[in-house]
This record gives sequence, C-alpha cells and structure tokens, in this order.
Amino acid sequence: MKHWKILGLSICLLLQLCLPVLAAPPASQTVIVSGEAALSMGLVQAREEALNQARRAAVEEAMGVYVISETLVENMSLVQDTILTRSSGYISSQKVLAETQDKGILKIRLEAQVSVEPLVEQLAKMGLLRDWTVAVVLVSAAEAQSSNAAAKNRLHQQILAKGFKVADERALVALRQPEIWQQLQQGNALAALPVLRDMGVDVLIVGTSLTRMTEDGVIETYGGIKTVMTQGRIDARAIRVDTGEILAAQAFQAVAGGSGREMAEAKAMDQAASKAGDFFALQIAKLPAATTQMLQLHVQGLSFQREQAFQAVLKQVSGVHAVQRKVYRNQMAQYAVEYSGKADNLANALMGHAGLKSFAFDIQSVTAGLIEAKAR
Repeated sequence: MKHWKILGLSICLLLQLCLPVLAAPPASQTVIVSGEAALSMGLVQAREEALNQARRAAVEEAMGVYVISETLVENMSLVQDTILTRSSGYISSQKVLAETQDKGILKIRLEAQVSVEPLVEQLAKMGLLRDWTVAVVLVSAAEAQSSNAAAKNRLHQQILAKGFKVADERALVALRQPEIWQQLQQGNALAALPVLRDMGVDVLIVGTSLTRMTEDGVIETYGGIKTVMTQGRIDARAIRVDTGEILAAQAFQAVAGGSGREMAEAKAMDQAASKAGDFFALQIAKLPAATTQMLQLHVQGLSFQREQAFQAVLKQVSGVHAVQRKVYRNQMAQYAVEYSGKADNLANALMGHAGLKSFAFDIQSVTAGLIEAKAR
C-alpha cells in the first residue's frame, strides 16, 4: 500500500509540472430568466404557472451550452416532451428576484441553479450532445499488457455508450513514434497533443494501469477451490487537446479474483476501467458544445510577401471566424483556423473561393483536423 501511495504522489507531481491547472466542467449552471402568466386564473395558480415557465426557460438556456443550436431546433419537439416538461427535476435551487403585476399579467424574474450532470446524462441518452472524439492511452509494465488491453477496451465501450467517438487507429499509431511514446511514458502528455490535434481528436484520456496481488494473495473458497486475488488501479486524467487543460484527474481501484493471476488481473482492471469510463465520459459530456472548431491548415509554396495576401483572403472565406499564422518557415505557412464546420467543409469552401484561384491553391490531403495544401 505504501508503494502505491508513493506512486500516486509521483504521478500527481508529474501532472502539476507537465500540464496546466485543472479546468473541470461546472457541476451547475446559474441562469437568470423570466416567466409570466395571466392573473385571471388566480394569483396562486398564476404564480405557479409563471415559475414553471421560468424553470423551463432556465433549463432550455442551460441546454444551449451543451447542444449546438441547430441540433436543438431540429429536436425541439423531443426536448419539449422529454426534458422541458420535467424542468423542475433539473433545478437544484431557485430564488425569486422580482415579482410584478402589470395589466393583468404576473411577471417573475428567477435565478435558478441548473444541475448539469442529470441534464447532460439525459441529453446523451437522446444523442444530442456533440460527438467528441476521444483517444485513450494507458501505459503499463510489459508483463501487464493483457490486463491493460482489457482496461482500454472497457474505456472505449464507456465512451461509445455516451455517444462519443473513439480515435481511429491512425492517431494511436502516430503516438507510438519513439520520441512521443517516451514522453508519454515519462508523464508528459503535452508531447502528444499536436499529433492528436492534427488527427481531429478533442480529448485525450492518458494515464497508467497497475496490477498487483492483494495481501490475501491466493485464498481458498467454498469447495476447496483456490482463487487468486489481485488489485487493479488506473491513474488517469482527461485533457483537452486544443488547449492542453486538464478536465479531470482521478485514480480508480478494484479487486477481483480468478483461477489464475492473468484472469484475475484482467477482471480487476476491467472493473477499475468501468469506473474510470463512467467518470471521464460524464466529464466530457459536461464540456460546452462549441459551434466552431480549430482546424490546422498547412500551405507549402508561399513567399513571405504572398503569405500576407493569402492570409487576408483566407479570412474572407465563408465560415471562417479567425485565422492565426503559427509558423512560417521555408515557404511553409501553418495556420490555426477557427471554422464553423468540419475539415471537409473547410476544404470545399477553400477550393470554391474565387479569391484563392490566383494563388493556384490546391489541396493535397485532408484529415479530421488538418488540411495540407500547395500554393504560390
């Protein structure tokens, strides 16, 4: 046990040195809304009707943080029936700020605390949350590869169950580059973020998996059957790939038995990973659903003088909200582009923009997070 405490402390120190401070999603949203009702129905009933209207408005406003507006509009009938009719169940506390009567109408101004977790859980069940792409990396000792694989499989299942995507194999292969994998093994997750960003990954779950025999070791169960008891532990954190901020960090443990050590370890790690998957999937679900995303655009062949003009035209492309040139080296310009849509949509918009024809702009490759092109 002492060994595990020291190891846990070491991991915490690595996190503090290598990554920004925690930026955990909030547990509740505070909103100020209004509701009204006709006094002709009686003061008591009018007050209750106005409060109900305000509660529905509070929950709808909170939903707008986690669901893209177009998705909300398209599914408003379903949202109305499933969530808004039960809006009081998502409000943890409320305070009436003002109550007025004017021309036969009762108006109430309400401050409400909307509980995020039950709200996003329901939105996830309805398939309305943004489909975040998540990469899972667990580092383990060589002899624990089997149980480590079981843990990753369970984490993938939990992520998919929430309606999110799991990073494809190309992203995971890219992380196996020696210079990146060595940094991950040393606890420096920042080294992996540029590669994952280019692959369109939104969140990285990274950590270590450990197994060991329990103090009981091998126990004899009913009927004289011997059972190997092992303990599995996962120390992990979820990191936003675009900002490098830690969304959450926690350790998860489980104890399981089996006829052999390998089986017991796989069971223990599966149970620990199930806890981790539930926890991290919920933290990701609480992320605000941005209407734009950051995409990388690399353009080869521009002289420095032409780069200035190219950047000016790039800012005029429909759907582009902001452009930042990150690097210019050897006639290669690298841009971070804030765009309303996916990389494929941006690629089509660039190819169809008349202003880029004079640059002989030609796209060479497109991935989920990176567009590579030539120009002159």
